[in-house]
Order: sequence, then structure tokens, then C-alpha cells
Amino acid sequence: MSDLVISAVEAIPLKIFGDTHFAISEGRANAHFAVLLILKTDDENIYGFSEIACAPPGKPEEIPGEVVSAIENYIGPALVGTKATHLNQAMQLVHKSIKGKNWTKAATNVALHDLWAKSQKQPLLTMLGGEVKSRIPVIGDVIGIMSPDAMAEVAAHQVRDGIKTLKIKVGETVAADVDRVRAVRQAVGDDVSIRVDANDHYVVAEAVSLINKIEDCMIEHVEQPIGRFDLLGMKNLRKKVSIPITTDDMVASVEDAMNVIRLDATDRIKVKVTKHGLTDARAIAKMARAAGLEVILGHVFQTGLGAVAEAHLAASCAEIRCVNEIGSLGPIGVKDDLIAESLRKEAGYMEIPKGPGLGVTLDWLTVDKYRYDFRDI
Repeated sequence: MSDLVISAVEAIPLKIFGDTHFAISEGRANAHFAVLLILKTDDENIYGFSEIACAPPGKPEEIPGEVVSAIENYIGPALVGTKATHLNQAMQLVHKSIKGKNWTKAATNVALHDLWAKSQKQPLLTMLGGEVKSRIPVIGDVIGIMSPDAMAEVAAHQVRDGIKTLKIKVGETVAADVDRVRAVRQAVGDDVSIRVDANDHYVVAEAVSLINKIEDCMIEHVEQPIGRFDLLGMKNLRKKVSIPITTDDMVASVEDAMNVIRLDATDRIKVKVTKHGLTDARAIAKMARAAGLEVILGHVFQTGLGAVAEAHLAASCAEIRCVNEIGSLGPIGVKDDLIAESLRKEAGYMEIPKGPGLGVTLDWLTVDKYRYDFRDI
């Protein structure tokens, strides 16, 4: 089994429509674009897979056409012939084959982990060293930009369902966003944690105004309130507000995380398996905790396939101590999934399936339902 080698690499573009729109400061959408990555072996029953998420709405980090091209023309040829157990060597080959493409490389890292564990007939959690947390606390579905009353209604519904940590999107005007935050806090009471995400929307002066005006709303943190490249602005912002600040887009790599830490530019660092892969997400988490920072496990729109990879990291990484943000397609009204297993059987918690690798099986009927030709758009 350990002599299995990667024989072929397949990229399947997906377009998943929902029945509602979701809005952030960068745009709005009712569809999720992704690429399903398959690492095949000579044993047709053993293959690794992952989801490459083309997120967020409005401004995708990587688009399906370039993802498919990167896999078919560079990453795939580099991996064919590599042993399933040689994960580190495989990632070296991936990095040598093409520059950039963080999200594509991150998902390749997840698929390689899945294949590695399956080749040993072990759950990925076991191969990662075992669990340090038996239960994985998660937030509710992220609440997109709407009217204050609409956001408050969604928030109250989530809390009635047992959710104890909420995440809300802002990014319009300071006045409108203050109204949104206040409406949600009033709707859910004082015992629920609220995270606010501005998706790079503000300049420093505006962000300072917003954050200081919601100081009495007991906000857990404000995420990426200013542009991703303004590290010195984040450092300056932190000096003028009391609510903790969290990075997101500002940290696209291990090197970015190191620069943020060196500049003392954040209170918390967000890691995303969809952006960093399992290997680099763990490295960033360890580095951040060593620097005395809290680590947030972040999310994007994604199917259960992307979510289960995040759950494996959350369960195995002691440095991630906060409630996890593990994504779904709930905010756009999608009910079905690429995987057959249910991950959310208890409100506010996620389970990890016990099978080999990621522990999930693809629902190929659903995959075929959402498969599309990106050249038609």
C-alpha cells in the first residue's frame, strides 16, 4: 500500500447555485465557484481529493480557468509518479512547478494529506498526531451585509438554534455599519460573542471611527478593517482602538504572517486551510502562538469537503484555541453537498468522520450536478 504512486491528476470545475444572495463589502453572489481536485493512483479505489475555493464573492482570489490550467499544465505533471507517502517531496515539486497560486497549492496540500493517510489506511487525524480537542466548537453561518433589522433577525435565529458565537459582515459606511452591529447586539443579548468583518473596506481613520463607536457592543474582534497591504496602517490602527484586531487577507503566506508579527500589526492571526493548506496553517498557528497572539481558524464559502479539512486542523492543532469559523454554503441557501457525510449534527459543534484520510466520500451525483464548463461564462 505504501508504494502507491500518483498516476493522474484531475481538476473538475464546479458552479453551485443557491436561492439567496450573500453580500460582503467586495460584492454579492448567489453562486459558489470551486474546483474539485482528484489525485489518482493505480488503485482506482484509493485517491486523494480536496476543494479549491474560488472565493470570495465579487473578487475571487483565483478563478476556475486559471486553477484548472495550473493543475493540468504544471502541478499535475509535477506530481505524477510521486509516491503517496512522500508528502514533503510532493509539495516541493508543487512549489517548483509554478509561482503563486496560494489557494490552488493549499488545496493540493490537503489532497496530498488525504491520499497519504488513505495509503496507510488511517484517518488523517491519526496521521496528524491525534486529537487535542474531542469537540470542535464552530460559529454559525456568517451573516452577510443586509439591513440592520434583517441581520438582527438572522442573528437571533442562530442563537435560538444554539449558536454562541456569531460573525457579521460590514463594509458600507461607518454610520450604517454601526447600526448593523448595534442591532445584532441588541437582538442577541450580552452572552453571545460577536465578530465583525469589514473585508478590507476602510482606510485607517474610518476604521478607527467605526471601531471606537462600537466599543460598547462587546465585540470579540474586528477582522481586516483596512486594506490587505497596509501593514503599517494596521499597526497604527491598533494603537487607537481597544477592540482586538484580526488579520485575514493580509496573511496569504507564512512569510506574510512573520511580517505581521514583526511589525506588531495585529492582536490575532487568521489561518485558513483553503488558503494556507494544512502544513502552512499549522506553521502559522505555531508561530503566532509563540509570539503571544491568538489564532483564528477562518473560512470561506465552501462545501463540506473544504470544511472537513478545516475540522481536522482544528481538532489536531493545540495552538487554535478560539471558536472555529468553518465554512458552508448555508448563506446562499444551498442544502446539498459534495460529500455524503453530515458534519454538523449538533448546533455549534462539528464532527470528524472516522474513515481513512479526510473520512468523507464524494457524492458523485452531486458533483455531476454542479460540474460546469468555465469557458462558457
